[in-house]
Amino acid sequence: MAIATPSEIGGYEYKFVDTTPDRYICIICHLPSQDPYLSVCCGHVFCKSCLDNAKKATTFTNACPVCRDEEFVTFPNKQLDREIRSLHVMCTNKERGCEWQGELNDINNHLGNSAGCQFENVKCSNECGKMLQRRYLTSHVETECPYRKVDCQYCHITREHQFIAGEHKEQCSKLPLPCPNKCEVGSVPREDMEAHRKECPLEFVQCEYHNVGCEERMMRKRKKEHEQERMENHLSLTKRKLTDNHQELADTKSQLSNAEQMMNAIMVALHQAAGHSSHHSGATPTVSVAQWWVKLTAMTTMFQSDDQTCPVTINLTEFNKKKKENKPWYSKSYYTHGKGYRMCLRIEAAGNGSGKGTHMSVFLCLMKGPHDDELTWPLRGEFEIKLLNQISDCEHYSVTCVYDDSTTDICSGRVIDTDRARSRGWPRFISNEDLHGVTPTCQFLKDDCIYLQVSKL
Repeated sequence: MAIATPSEIGGYEYKFVDTTPDRYICIICHLPSQDPYLSVCCGHVFCKSCLDNAKKATTFTNACPVCRDEEFVTFPNKQLDREIRSLHVMCTNKERGCEWQGELNDINNHLGNSAGCQFENVKCSNECGKMLQRRYLTSHVETECPYRKVDCQYCHITREHQFIAGEHKEQCSKLPLPCPNKCEVGSVPREDMEAHRKECPLEFVQCEYHNVGCEERMMRKRKKEHEQERMENHLSLTKRKLTDNHQELADTKSQLSNAEQMMNAIMVALHQAAGHSSHHSGATPTVSVAQWWVKLTAMTTMFQSDDQTCPVTINLTEFNKKKKENKPWYSKSYYTHGKGYRMCLRIEAAGNGSGKGTHMSVFLCLMKGPHDDELTWPLRGEFEIKLLNQISDCEHYSVTCVYDDSTTDICSGRVIDTDRARSRGWPRFISNEDLHGVTPTCQFLKDDCIYLQVSKL
C-alpha cells in the first residue's frame, strides 16, 4: 500500500506491535487515523487533517470522497480515538537499538523526556551544534564538548574548554614552564620566568669586564670562578681601555680646538660678507642661519680625516655631472663610534634598480676596518641618513636603516675578501622631483651640491 507524502499524511506513522484493524485506518492516507472523523453516509474513517485537505482540493464537490453521497456529513469519534491511542507501538529508534514498546499515548513521553529514550538523537546542551544519542549526552557535555566550562588548574578562571586548552594556555601567567636551562628548579610560573632567569645558576651571562673587552660568556654559577681565573687578563684589558679613553679624550680636545678655529674663521667671513654687502648696498645683510650651518658643516668635514665618527656630514659636489656620468660615488670612510665599524656612503645620482632614472639612490656600505678583530659580528644597530635642507634649519628629509637578525650576513658581516660589503639602502631614496624642487622654505640641491648626515641611533 502506497504511503502518501508528508504534506498529505494525517495518520500515525509509528510501527505498531500488532496488525492494526481496518476500522482504524483512514480511507485517505491509509494509516491509523489521527483525530478520527466518521462519515454518516458510508461509515468510513478520516483523519481530521486528511479531511481538511480533501475539502481544500479544487476538485471537491461537497460530496463524500468515497461513496459520492452528496449528503456528506462527518463527526469526531472520541471513542475510536481512545482505542487507537491505546494500541501498542514500537520506539522510532528501534533500529538504533531501543527495545521500548508501549501505548501510542505514551510515546511522546518516551521520546521527549530527558530521562526517556536513550537512543533518541538530541542536540548538545552546550550549543556546540553536535547531534548525538541521549545515552552519550552526559559524557559528551562533561568530558568531550569543546564548549564545556572548565577551570584553568593554574589561575582558576572558568571558560570554554577550547579556550582554556588553546589560547589561554599560551598566555596563562600561572602556567608552569620548564626552565630553558634545565636547572634543578624544574618548572617556574610564566610570570616568574624572567625573574628566575636573572638568578638561574645555569643561565649564560656576560663577564663583568665585557665593557672593557672580555667577550667570554659562562654559566652564572661559574662567573666568580671565571673572574678569578682571568684576573690578570681583565686587568690588562682595563689598562688598555683606560689608555684608549685617554687617547680619545685627547682627540676630542683636538677636535674642539679645530672647531673653535673654524668658528673664528666663519665669524671673520661673516663679518667680511656683511661689510661687503653694506658697502655696496647700504642695507643690513640678511643671512640664512641654515645656509651658514650647512657651510659650517662642510668646513668641519674638510678639516676631518677618514677617522671621523658618527654623526658625520658628507657633501657631494658637481651633482649633475655625476648624474650624467651614471656611476656610483663613494664617500670618505667614517666610523660608527670610536674604534667602531668602518663604513661609507654609496650615492648614485642617476638612480639604481627600481629607482633608475626617477630617483637618487643611497646605500650604506661596511668596509674593512682596523678594529674588526675587536668587534662583534654581524653588525647590529640603527642608522639615520638625513638629506639636509640648505635654506632652512627644518624640513630635512630622513630615513632609517636597521641592521638586525633579518639582515643578510653579506650586508652586515665582517668584510674579508673585498674592500666593501654589499650595500644596504634605498634605490628610491628620494625622487628627482622632490630633490630638484625648490620652495620658499626648502631646497636640497643648491649650487650643484647636496649634504647628507649619517647618525647612529
